[in-house]
Amino acid sequence: MKFLIKEFEVLHEVLKLSHHNFKRSHEYLKWCFKDIDFKNKTVLDIGGGNGIYSFYARSQGASSALNLEPFGAGSKDSDSHKKEISKSLSIKFDQRTIQQYDDSQKFDIIILHDSINHLNEELFTKIHKDSKALEEYQKLVNKISDLLVESGVIIVTDCGRKNFWPMLGLKSPFAPSIEWNLHQSPKTAVNLFKGTGSKYIYSLRWSPFKRFDSFGRILSSLGFLPSFFMQSHFNLLLKKN
Repeated sequence: MKFLIKEFEVLHEVLKLSHHNFKRSHEYLKWCFKDIDFKNKTVLDIGGGNGIYSFYARSQGASSALNLEPFGAGSKDSDSHKKEISKSLSIKFDQRTIQQYDDSQKFDIIILHDSINHLNEELFTKIHKDSKALEEYQKLVNKISDLLVESGVIIVTDCGRKNFWPMLGLKSPFAPSIEWNLHQSPKTAVNLFKGTGSKYIYSLRWSPFKRFDSFGRILSSLGFLPSFFMQSHFNLLLKKN
């Protein structure tokens, strides 16, 4: 396992998988996925960008990882280029959207890291107030749920809709680029998966602000309030019953 983590560190630097240094990035990833056992599991990473979460899953023992990424850095780099850098952590990139994806394979773990709102942004902005938009978005979430094996795990991260700064009409100094209207509360995300017909048990945590390092992780353990004044970023773990 130490060898794979070292391989991941090399990939992290060579492919510039994050604007954070490896130590900070790796500490966040360990926090983000701390309750997930990747060993010998199949992973679907929806909207995984440059592949950082897929590569991390492989470094933790996942047997395979598919990064479904129609946009962004991940889709612009060839699989062969990445395989040349690290065959041990090879992952597959697929440029289809979840709407286009029609393979029958089911997965043990599905990752939606900051991507649940991007499956269809126009609809997602309205699902809290428009029943038709909610119905259409529910179909996408149903499809994702159907791709998960029984007793499988889904990890959802996103920013919540409520934050101190935009409520004052100001940009957050911690997250100045976030368009808060493109996000929904964790409760709404939970209800989407409850609406699939499958039974899920879930746990919710509020994410640390990475630049605060260990202090950020301490703050995040205090719950919603510190996050409300920073980035309102949540981490939702759903286990299929």
